[in-house]
Order: sequence, then C-alpha cells, then structure tokens
Amino acid sequence: MGAGIAGLSAARALRDRGHPVVVLEARDRVGGRIWTDEHGVDLGAHWIHGTDGNPITELVEELGIPFSYVGGDSAYTGGFDSLDLFGADLRAMSHRRKTRTLELADDVLHELEQRAAATRHDDLPDVSLGDAVRQILAARELSREDEQAVRYHLNVLLREDAAEDLDKLSLKHWEDGYLVYGYGDSTLHEGYQSVVDALAEDLDIRLGHVVTRVEPGRVVTSRGVFEADKVLVTLPLGVLKTSAVEFEPPLPAAKRSAITRLGFGTLNKIALHYAEPFWPREQYVFGYLCRDTDQYPTVVISMWRSHGKPVLVMLLGASLGREMETWPEEEVTAYAECVVRDIFGEEVPPAESVSRTGWSADPYALGSYTCIGVGSSSKDIAILAEPVGDTLFFAGEGTNPYHWGCVHSAYESGLREAARISGDQSLYTPPSAGKSRRQSRNTDRMLRFVRMRMNHLVDHELAERVACLRESVDPHGVRLLHSLQDSELETLASMFDEIPYSAGDVLFREDDAAHGVFLVARGRVEIDFGGIYERAVLGRGALLGHYDMFFNARTTSVTALDDDVLVYYLDHYRYQSFLFAFPEVMMLMLGDLVTRWEQLETVLGAATLPEVRREMA
Repeated sequence: MGAGIAGLSAARALRDRGHPVVVLEARDRVGGRIWTDEHGVDLGAHWIHGTDGNPITELVEELGIPFSYVGGDSAYTGGFDSLDLFGADLRAMSHRRKTRTLELADDVLHELEQRAAATRHDDLPDVSLGDAVRQILAARELSREDEQAVRYHLNVLLREDAAEDLDKLSLKHWEDGYLVYGYGDSTLHEGYQSVVDALAEDLDIRLGHVVTRVEPGRVVTSRGVFEADKVLVTLPLGVLKTSAVEFEPPLPAAKRSAITRLGFGTLNKIALHYAEPFWPREQYVFGYLCRDTDQYPTVVISMWRSHGKPVLVMLLGASLGREMETWPEEEVTAYAECVVRDIFGEEVPPAESVSRTGWSADPYALGSYTCIGVGSSSKDIAILAEPVGDTLFFAGEGTNPYHWGCVHSAYESGLREAARISGDQSLYTPPSAGKSRRQSRNTDRMLRFVRMRMNHLVDHELAERVACLRESVDPHGVRLLHSLQDSELETLASMFDEIPYSAGDVLFREDDAAHGVFLVARGRVEIDFGGIYERAVLGRGALLGHYDMFFNARTTSVTALDDDVLVYYLDHYRYQSFLFAFPEVMMLMLGDLVTRWEQLETVLGAATLPEVRREMA
C-alpha cells in the first residue's frame, strides 16, 4: 500500500527475489511525498541528507543518477559558513555578527539539552520545547534583536527541520537516538522523481486505487478488492492518524497509542520562477532575518547554484507553512516577493510565476514527515514498525527509529520489511555508519567556536599552547593527548581561555561544582586528594579537572597554587565536544579511571567515592 520510496524499495526487492507483488497507489503518480514538478523543482523531498554512508547515495550511484554536493546538513542547508544572513537593516551580516547570532542560539540549545538530559535522568514528565525555550529566554533578558536571532536559529533547527512548532515538540526526546550520515547534503540534478521512476520501472503499480479497508489477507480499494498473503502498509503517519483507512480487526492498542502520540509536521515551499537570475549566481542559500522570524521563512534557496534553474525556493515549516496553504494566490505572491525585495532590493523584477505546496491539506499525506511530539519518543516509532501477526507489515519514514523524516529513512524501512517478509536478511542491515545528531551538532558548535578563536590567536601563541598540550599529563601520570596530531591539538588549544592566578590561590576545592579543565602553562600547583592518593606537586603541562565530568560534575580534590600560575581553562561542555571527535582519548580516560577504581576497591572494598572519603577520614 503506497508507491512512495518505502513501498517501491520493498516491492522491487521482493520482486527481484521472485515474489509476485502488486503496489496500490491512491495518487495518479508514483513517489508520494517525493514529487518533482514540470520545471524540475522538488516540491517534496529535496536533499540527500548526509551524503557519506547514506543508502540513497549508494542507490543513485548504482542507478547512474547524477547528484551534486551542496554542503551543510538537514538544518543549515548549504552550511552555516556559506550562509549569507540578511538582518533588519536589509544587509548581509558580517561573519562576526552572523557568528554572534549563532553563539546566542548555541547557548540556549546547550541549556535545552541539559534540561532534556535532566528530565530523562530523573524520569520527569515531558514538556514542550516551547515551554523550555520561553523559560530560558525569560531568564536571560535578551534584547529584542538578540532574542530574534535566537528564535531564527531555533526556527532553522526545529520549525524548518523538524517541521513542527516548538510547542508541539518533546523536550525529553525530540532527537533522542537520531542518527545522521556525514559529509553534508547533496541534490539530484534531475530531481528526486528520477529515483522513484527508476525504482518503479517494470513493477505492477495500480494508480488511482484508494485503499479504504484492510482485512486479513484482503485489501479493499476504490477500484476493487485485492487478496494477498502479505500486506505492507506504507501510508504516511498523517493518514494513519485519521480514519481514512479502516483496519479490521483494529490495530493493537499499543500501535494505536503510538500513532496518537507521535507528531506529524509540515514543511511547505514557495517557488518563484524568473527568466534569469538577478541574484549572486554562486550563492546557494540566503538567510532571512529581516522581519519577525516567526512570521517569515528562514532561508531562500537558489536553484541556479544547484540546478542551473532561475528559481528561488522558500521553506515554511509548521504552523506558518500550514497557514500559508490557506492564503489566496495573490497573497502568496505578494508575501514571497516582499522577502525577495528585502534581500535583493526594490528594483528586482516580478516573478514570472509562483507556485506553492500544500502538504497538510493533501488527503494522501496530511503533512510532510514524522516528529517526536510531547509525551512521545522513538520507542513509539519502533512500535509503529512492528508487524501484526504474519500478514500485516509497516514501513515508511515514520517507522524508522534510527532516523525518521528523510528519504533514506523510508528507503531503509522498505528494505527492512522486504527482509522480514522474504526471510532474506541480506536485504537490510541496521545503520552503523551514522552518528548521533546531538553529537554531530555539538561537534559543529565546537568547530565554529574554534574558527572564531583562531582568528584572535597569533601563531606563536597557538604554537605555545600546542607544545603545552603535547607535554600534558594528568595527576596520575597518564598522557591523554599524546596520540593526537599537531593539527588536532591546534583545534583544542584554540578553545582555551588564558587565566593568571596568584600564589596562595585555590584553583578548586573538594566537592566544588566542577565546570572545566585546567592546563598549567607556567608555575606549580599542589593537589590534595583527601588521603585517597598521595599529594602531588605538578608544573607545566599538568592537566586537571577532566575526570570530574564522571563524578556528577563535582571536584574530587583540592588544588592550591604554590606560586604565580598561568593556566589555560576550557569548560567541560566544549572539552567534551572535542573529545567526541577522538574516542581513543575517551577510552584512555575511562581505562585509567577503571584501573584506579579497581585499585581502590582492592584496598577499601566496593564503595562509592563519598564512602571512600569517609573511610579515609
């Protein structure tokens, strides 16, 4: 049921293994939420999100379909560094000002992640991202300009990427467990339709067959009844949320509850067609922060740069996108051309034609793709993916708990169910090449921070920091960073702040709130471990505070200064972001931690660290 890419990938895999397959499709075309119009504009799915390791990349290479790398990720299309961001003065921001807007948003996102982690750790009730954002912004008392900047980036990351309003997204689980592929995004020269057309070739596809009822081994459509040994449902979650298709017997209660809890967002587009480009031809994405960001698109995409077409495309997500569907055509045109004039000036020509999508009103979609609503999690996606008995199966982007909402999500799910139905497990292997989207975003933040800091360091200062890191040793004699290259140490070195201390100062006391790592650049420090280990006096290269990340963010020693000391300081958040890129360092830290804990356990017996301290006292 359904000739989107999930249904087509499953049907083709089963057909190639000798199974007779019929595909029932309600529309008069194949592709579902993949739809390339007569101008070559993708009205639905647009990008290969994460080109490296992505099964869609492998598929289009196998099919000989040309594609081009455009950079960025599913949020910052084309990449943040390449984004020309226009502000309230209708001018492109300087790189420094643009980066400042993202730093403000990064701080809010970091606090959101901390709140989400605390909610999961303490098993607290879920709340919306919108509620959490309002609390954070109220506490920060930002200027209107700065708050607009924060909201802009949240709209890029959530409204346009998750396709739903913050008030409907789960703080606790909105991206929990989500995996992304690497090396930025790519677009298809001939549009995504070329992919589904190739997959559909020689399949038995019945267009215009609207399914109304599913019974065991029997499917009722608007154009007749079909009998089958197995039925694979690839309907969008938006349709499953309605009573458009009746299941008899009803779906299991757990599956119905999962369908109810999960969110289904909307991402719409407005496309403006011109005779020729009047905008910078080499620029791919223009950011729009000229007016209230909650009422306007965040980006304008140039298809000239990616496809050689004089077309500008705007993205409108969530309630803004749904509202746009209700506007008269002339209002859509006036709205979109206002955005274009703000960016490119009052003298720009009118568009030759303007088109827009309406995914939430489409009866065979009722939205764009799945998101994690308040009270939901990716566990609900896994429940939705479970078969009912041995005859009824489910696929589609909303059934992929590794990464929902993308073309590769749907494609993988079709292969997964083909493997389940046929018994041929070689058809599908769960993703292993992806990495956590949260981790990926943290790494991106770290790299942006590094680039900014490097601009303020002269060569000899950076070289001195690298040399100090190269010599670094923790209080127990472990050289954590010795395996890293100088270029990698330069990245870490540029992140530290330089702080002078005077003789007699205390760097931190036992059980203080731990917040960062310290690297001694000059002078000596004395460390008192409270009797657990012998006192230590360390000089240049002493690396302190990194193990405190593992002890509920509390310090585990007293560190005093014997003389005037110069230290380099880095907060745990950015240090941890750096370490995510170098798992060998993390493993060395954990290995040393386990070894020392085993030594303590041998002497004192099994105990927590506070118990060890009390025993020593």
